[in-house]
Amino acid sequence: MDACPICDGVQAVFYARQDEYNFVACRSCGFVFLFPMPDASSLAAVYDDSAFDVGRYPKAKSRMRRAMMRALRLWPHFVAKDAIDIGCGGGFLAEAMRRFGARTAGLDISAGSIAYASDAFPKVRFFKETFDTFLSRGETYDFIHSSEVIEHIGDVKSYMSFLAGIARPGAKLFLTTPDILHPMVPKDVTDWDMFSPPRHVQFFSESTLTRLLDAYGFEILKRFYKKSAPTLQVMARKREN
Repeated sequence: MDACPICDGVQAVFYARQDEYNFVACRSCGFVFLFPMPDASSLAAVYDDSAFDVGRYPKAKSRMRRAMMRALRLWPHFVAKDAIDIGCGGGFLAEAMRRFGARTAGLDISAGSIAYASDAFPKVRFFKETFDTFLSRGETYDFIHSSEVIEHIGDVKSYMSFLAGIARPGAKLFLTTPDILHPMVPKDVTDWDMFSPPRHVQFFSESTLTRLLDAYGFEILKRFYKKSAPTLQVMARKREN
């Protein structure tokens, strides 16, 4: 196997199988990931939205309400600052942050989602680009929102390099992802609705996520524990040195 992206370990044990997909766990750090990992084009094909109806977005009103609630919770970190939502979907959180006083942008690979967002929220800048293409713009931000994105990304090192590259010194990163070690995860992990390859290709614990963030210059400021949901939520800060 290739080296573990968290600890560079080269030994893994079988973890679980879902349909034709095998997951392994690193012997050294416990990071759980799909092996073999599909290539980038195969993963991108999973998100084909050619039939997307640009005129409507599923559950748009409830998504906007939830976005406003999250923005209210996070606003001290982004008010009057440059903020971006990575994996922005229909743009609801980017728009909510704008309403709370941020200068906002949104990035997503879905052409349909970006078309909807651009039409619905014209005061936000939206981009349908790859991480590498967007990084080449040279834009940097004070606040980065990455919710339920990292578990979809085959090349986690590349994604972390991207986040580090768009984060200004001292920038805040709010990141969420499923928690593989949460008590609510079923004993048979294949019964967990989040265990859904190839949409979700890797799973973090608090320790592996902390280790990954630290390796790319982010220190965790706060962890948000949800007893009722198997999710990791952290607020991190990009170190200034």
